[in-house]
Amino acid sequence: MSYSDYSQGSIAACGEEIYHQRLREKIESNHKGKFLTIDIETGNYEIDADEVVSSMRLLEKHPEAVLYCLRIGFPAAHRIGFKISTPTQ
Repeated sequence: MSYSDYSQGSIAACGEEIYHQRLREKIESNHKGKFLTIDIETGNYEIDADEVVSSMRLLEKHPEAVLYCLRIGFPAAHRIGFKISTPTQ
């Protein structure tokens, strides 16, 4: 299948299901903070500190893969915004 055969929500739902049911327990403690890219059709995955690298490795194996990427141990892959802190005196 191709990306056009899936809705964005179904890709995310399938990727999350694979992560929570098959992968989380065996990879989270050793790879927290790294990026996990899952081929939702095969269940194959790659882990790397760089999400592009993990995605490219999967695409080299299967160019038509439908990919879902997440940051291991975090609710979101990226953070938007910033925090300004002032020095305490």
